[in-house]
Amino acid sequence: MKRVLSQPHAREALKAGIDTLAGAIIPTMGPLTGPVALDDKTRGGSPELLDDGGTIARRILQLEDRDADVGAMLLRETLWRQREQYGDGAATAAALYQTVFAEGQRFISAGGNAMLLRQALQAGLKELLADLRRQVQAVTTIDEMYRLALTVCGDPDIAAALADIFDVLGAHGAIEVRDGGRELGHEFFLGSHWESQVPSNIVFEGFIGERIELTNSAWLISDFELDDLGALVKLVTDVYQAGYASLVILAKSFSEQIIAAQGANSRMEDFQLVYLEPTGLVDEQEAALEDLALITGGQVLRAITGHSLDAVAREMLGETELAWVEHRGFGIIAGGGGNEGKVKREIAALESFYVNSDDERRRKVLRARIGRLRGGSALVYAAGSSESELRYQRELITRTIAALRSALLEGSLPGGGTALLRCVKRLRARHEESVDLHEKAAWRILIKAAEAPCRTLLANAGHEAPGLVIEAVAAAANGAGYDLRLGRTVDMQEAGVVDSAAAVLAAVRNGIGGAALALTVDTIVHRVNPPLAIEPGGLPADADSGNIELK
Repeated sequence: MKRVLSQPHAREALKAGIDTLAGAIIPTMGPLTGPVALDDKTRGGSPELLDDGGTIARRILQLEDRDADVGAMLLRETLWRQREQYGDGAATAAALYQTVFAEGQRFISAGGNAMLLRQALQAGLKELLADLRRQVQAVTTIDEMYRLALTVCGDPDIAAALADIFDVLGAHGAIEVRDGGRELGHEFFLGSHWESQVPSNIVFEGFIGERIELTNSAWLISDFELDDLGALVKLVTDVYQAGYASLVILAKSFSEQIIAAQGANSRMEDFQLVYLEPTGLVDEQEAALEDLALITGGQVLRAITGHSLDAVAREMLGETELAWVEHRGFGIIAGGGGNEGKVKREIAALESFYVNSDDERRRKVLRARIGRLRGGSALVYAAGSSESELRYQRELITRTIAALRSALLEGSLPGGGTALLRCVKRLRARHEESVDLHEKAAWRILIKAAEAPCRTLLANAGHEAPGLVIEAVAAAANGAGYDLRLGRTVDMQEAGVVDSAAAVLAAVRNGIGGAALALTVDTIVHRVNPPLAIEPGGLPADADSGNIELK
């Protein structure tokens, strides 16, 4: 059995849910706000401290009002996607989404056509994004990196550490965040880094510390499921007789018999046998194997192409002079046997693919590959005296890394909503010259939306006359904006009040585009006992076609 909700009640329910979720997120926007303490009994432990709109949205799984819950979950999906891809801008997206939906609903209730309004909003959105892109400036110096990171995290120590890391590694550098002690810290590692897991800790037994250094190593790079003990013994013997001090084997899996053989080898004082399994999704594992082969000069051996352990020749193996292995990863510091020119050509090709791709999943894999092939990685240690503090700082560092990385790749925009206010003049001109009813409504809605982030920031800071500030900023010279900390108009770039251009553009695209789509929802159909979607945009694997149908 299903329950159906039609218009006008469906759109009213969507608005109630959007307002509820946005109301929990928008108060976190700006430099003069603090974190939200989320007391979730199902998680256990101390309350979670959050100041990130995307994460707050993710934690809200369901509203009691099932009708309003539909609107909340539509917005939740938009905000979490924004957070995952860009690290920043979720609160901005929430303000835009809420404004566009509220204004659009008012117009539709007065007799406007939802589909025509959506088309007009989409057309106006293209012009708004083009106007924003004209304001983008490159981020090149360490000072600019520091100021942008500070805008995102509000912590000078975190901002300084990440600016130092990106200044050394560049935009594609590999950075891992781990729990530390009571003080924030970071360190650099030479060479290239891969994530992996060890199928057995035998190689670490009796070893003091978490890292093993390997010198003069041979590398077998494969997707094998290893269970041929005789072939393994022959390979180890050949590698040992060739003068190598260690053999590292990457494979899909290792049988118990093969792992036992590693235990027997551990008693050899002058030779080490190390097993590693790549981690991540299939495309990430494939990329890891290809990069390792490029750097070591080895060959990726695949079972599907007929390769097998008993037919491995020495020229198929890669080699390194100095490498290291940990429980959760490994790295190559020096002496990879790959061709340097070939590696450089591959980097250039990957960078070209990155620029021309609009698939965020693919871009993520490409970023990792470029950073790995260029070499160099960093480790950041989050600090805190409690689990809540550690979790909070870990999330803050991760979010700032994503925002700073996107800014280095795609530039920055004046912060504090200033970039959007710079577009208001053009939007007003388009509104005045428009004669179509729906186009005129769309331009009016976009004007309201462009002002919404700045109004929200001022309201959160307790400003008494946000309208006057908005008019003053709109009339000021290009680049000028209102600094909430100083309480006056400044040049935003010089003051360091900047945002990642990629994050702002995505927030505008997701917030306005998502709301425009939601305005066209005509009917909500509820299932009687819907499965609960823990992750935004996803359902349990055993769920049927969905818990909500939109028509």
